[in-house]
Amino acid sequence: ALLLPALATGHNMVNPVVAQVPAANMPGDVIITEIMADPLPEVSLPGKEYLELKNRSDHIINLKGWTLSTPTQKLTFTQKSLPPGEYIIVCSVSDTSLFKRYGRTAGLKSFTILTNEGKAIALKDNEGNFIHGIEYDISWYGNELKSEGGWSLELIDTDYPFSGRENWKASVSKTGGTPGTLNSVTARNPDHDFEGINNAFAGDSSTIYLSFSESVPDFTAQPGLIKIDSDEIADLYLNDILFKNFCIKPSVILARGKTYVLEISDLSDFAGNRIRKKSFSFGLTEKSVRGDVVFNELLFNPLPGDDDYIEFYNCSDKIIDASRLLAVSVNDATGDTSSFIQVSPVNRCILPGTYYTITTSRDKVIQRYPSSDPEKIFEVSSLPSMSDDKGHLLLLNRELEIIDEVIYDEKMHYPLLTSNEGVALEKSRPDIPSSDRSAWHSASESSGWGTPGAGNSNITELNPNGNAGVNFSSTKISPDNDGFEDLLVIDLNLEGPGNVISATVFDETGSFVRKLAGNLLSGPKLTLVWDGTADDNTIVPAGIYIILITGFNDSGNTYRWKKACSVVRR
Repeated sequence: ALLLPALATGHNMVNPVVAQVPAANMPGDVIITEIMADPLPEVSLPGKEYLELKNRSDHIINLKGWTLSTPTQKLTFTQKSLPPGEYIIVCSVSDTSLFKRYGRTAGLKSFTILTNEGKAIALKDNEGNFIHGIEYDISWYGNELKSEGGWSLELIDTDYPFSGRENWKASVSKTGGTPGTLNSVTARNPDHDFEGINNAFAGDSSTIYLSFSESVPDFTAQPGLIKIDSDEIADLYLNDILFKNFCIKPSVILARGKTYVLEISDLSDFAGNRIRKKSFSFGLTEKSVRGDVVFNELLFNPLPGDDDYIEFYNCSDKIIDASRLLAVSVNDATGDTSSFIQVSPVNRCILPGTYYTITTSRDKVIQRYPSSDPEKIFEVSSLPSMSDDKGHLLLLNRELEIIDEVIYDEKMHYPLLTSNEGVALEKSRPDIPSSDRSAWHSASESSGWGTPGAGNSNITELNPNGNAGVNFSSTKISPDNDGFEDLLVIDLNLEGPGNVISATVFDETGSFVRKLAGNLLSGPKLTLVWDGTADDNTIVPAGIYIILITGFNDSGNTYRWKKACSVVRR
């Protein structure tokens, strides 16, 4: 309270007057607690859209002049008081009569800010201060039937309003929602973690876009918290309505071909959690060409209730923008290529020598595959069509040039598996052409049957101590799918282009076992893979096997190598 000076009339003093100064509005004082974006078909509530707000503060709040905004629209409240602890239903002016029976209402003109799929919504006070906001998504329902309409999304724990999707779920009320009253899903759901930096991307040599995993208190007046390769930044400003995205002006112009590290010294979220991921690598991106980014792991036949995933690997020394790549499913019978997606809906770097996995359910993939790297797994709204038995995938750049291609089928799996459900196909080395069927192998059981975002369980390194011209990854293999020496990788160094190569596996009696290559046209380098199977796709018995490699090129050079390899049983 503010004590005003006494008023004087002659020599007579009147009693002091005490005036109440409105309390300053703070983030989280008023919060969005319920969203009915798709009210049809009706369950029991009126078939109209609404939002529910709650006053979490200890004082009455006048909503006059407050706004609800999206990136493209702003709606302003008229006079309306909201007592502490109370709710208010926000809807269209024309629908207020339908909701009055459920509690306080606030009608807004042109109340069209909600979309079925989701949208960012921010609540600001009459001075433009950010009070609360969310970016809801249809996936938050966690229930396919309820996401089709008639059910609201409800906040679980109002003490942690900024924690995001983990604190929202579909209403369990028999009416489809709980406008104006306590949410049906109310429970303790504390937020004890602030993941931190979600992305950093260079728009150009003097502009960097920074995003966080959740809304953060405004720190634009503290640019000193951020450094890029130990250099202070020149400027920092807000870049969205939810205080999740910021724009940085570096003090040093960014150079192409260099990877930078952005670091934040300290920051907390609205729940008071200290930032966990303080650094992020990024750089200026370049156009991708064939072979820069390749398919590296595929899960096309997931376990019931799980989802497919596609893993890519950046074989180049460039930084590639994932948003400028398209993953396309090809229907070989019709030639149709209408099933495609953008690999990332936002600008995101794929750094040289790193993995990048996409799926429609990130949490499920991380939970199912313990050998995964969560930081290299990203959620997308859909994947190109991938049937459980076979498929044909293309990776294109935005100029629609082919970057990589793979034709897969279930016969590429380890032949002794009792089931390939939930088992990923991995390449033995990323640099082997994806079109080479022998390069693909079932993920090992010891890895959990998949390694999304991480090094493949069957990855085989080149042995630099092999013979001149031909290098074997090992002198023995044990094709038991345990992730150790399951494959023999044969690297050939040839004399220039125009080479024609044949490679055949024989047993120790000289009997034919497997044709690895037959008059295969090759450049100066060629990689072949043997997985310990015969031509009929059965695992060969333990013993000594001979790989005979012959060939010639258009310069008159000839090749003949014969090398032994043991197949062992453990």
